Amino acid sequence: MNLVIFGPPGSGKGTQSERIARHYGMTHLSTGDALRQAIRNRTEVGLRAKAVMEKGELVSDEIVNGVLREIIGQKRGESDGFLFDGYPRNIEQARQLDTICGEFSLSHPSVMNLDVPEENLLLRLTGRRICGQCKATYNIHFQPTRQAGVCDECSGPLIKRADDEPDTVRERLRVYKEESAPVLDYYGELGRLHTLDAAGDSDQVFEKITSIIEENR
Repeated sequence: MNLVIFGPPGSGKGTQSERIARHYGMTHLSTGDALRQAIRNRTEVGLRAKAVMEKGELVSDEIVNGVLREIIGQKRGESDGFLFDGYPRNIEQARQLDTICGEFSLSHPSVMNLDVPEENLLLRLTGRRICGQCKATYNIHFQPTRQAGVCDECSGPLIKRADDEPDTVRERLRVYKEESAPVLDYYGELGRLHTLDAAGDSDQVFEKITSIIEENR
């Protein structure tokens, strides 16, 4: 079984990906983590990615695809499938993912699209605070700390990331909408798209995802 977790910033992709991967014994493939691992391991494609990133440029689809091929080749047969988080981001990557799966004799992935109203996303992202010491995550709207600005776990200071500022969040959501529409259309036409309401709490969303997976295995 292979899955793509799809959804806008703040929809809970990372949280759900980790839970699903643990529950089903899958390999969780985050493109960001995969790139960092390739750079640390100084692989050929990792060194190419490092050179691009050091120039402040965006890593090309070709390099990202190369990193995924490396990791899938290493992990093939070690788990019960792959869960792709943060990939594909555009229609060409979606097509390439099907090609890569074919190269490794993997089933084409089903897609879980986490649908959350924009007003909820804005509250989730602009209200997010991260501890500067232990990296624990809170939200001033939904999960505030006992003392404002202070981490419950280690008493460290809470930080608001620059990309969680309101104007930045709105731009991130605009870009996501622009890029995501053709990807969702692509998977919808193939009959592999499952869209679910992800506005509830983490446990509720996880139950919806597992129900869809079990119904379609």
